[in-house]
Amino acid sequence: MQPQPGVLSAPKKHSLIQVYNFDDLPLVTMNVARIGAQTPGMASAIAGDEKHFATVGFGPMTWIWLTPDKPVPGGFRIFDETEIEGEDVPETEGDILLYFSSDHADLNREIASQVRELFGKDGELVEEVVLENFDRTNDKENILIDRSTNLDTEKSSFVFTQRFKGEEEISSTLYQNSFLCETDRYTMTFSNDPEQLEEHGDSVPHPPVSRRVFFIPSLDLLTSLRMGGIRMGSLAINAKWKGH
Repeated sequence: MQPQPGVLSAPKKHSLIQVYNFDDLPLVTMNVARIGAQTPGMASAIAGDEKHFATVGFGPMTWIWLTPDKPVPGGFRIFDETEIEGEDVPETEGDILLYFSSDHADLNREIASQVRELFGKDGELVEEVVLENFDRTNDKENILIDRSTNLDTEKSSFVFTQRFKGEEEISSTLYQNSFLCETDRYTMTFSNDPEQLEEHGDSVPHPPVSRRVFFIPSLDLLTSLRMGGIRMGSLAINAKWKGH
């Protein structure tokens, strides 16, 4: 099994992140999943020989609707609202994450436009971030799920995104990509354990403008989504990674 390139690969010169929400998520989840699953292949066809990557992540509610076996406590879920420096920070949100990176900003935009067209009126773009000036805070350690009781989740990961006002660095003991976005700081923190990410989110020095958490399936698991196999029991024992 192989992880999606955006988990372990250093970003290219230009990156584009988009987050979508879907009003009728229970009704359109499988269609959303298929579009997400075909995104890397579509990006490859558009990019041709240009080096790039396209990474897809699924929010907690999307993943719960995709895997209908009974969830268990302590797994992948929306992070609760919290208080940081005396300011209330709302719970995480976001149904699907798209992360495109290449040496050409217009290539990222072209791929993103194709996906948006496929989502049609069902998808609402709730966050878009154009990124450059990349820094990495830690080596690759404890990022990918490699000891799962469910082989389908091997080489998958979780990512926690946060956007902060100001250019101050946000430290992390976890593997993190950090970007300057105009006058803001945008971070992508990766782990094989969502609880670690929630702890990190509770310990940041000042409140974020936005924060979201996603599951990034391996390429093999993404392929099974495209083929519809996930509904036929390919993840029958994955309740460990799901929320309440």
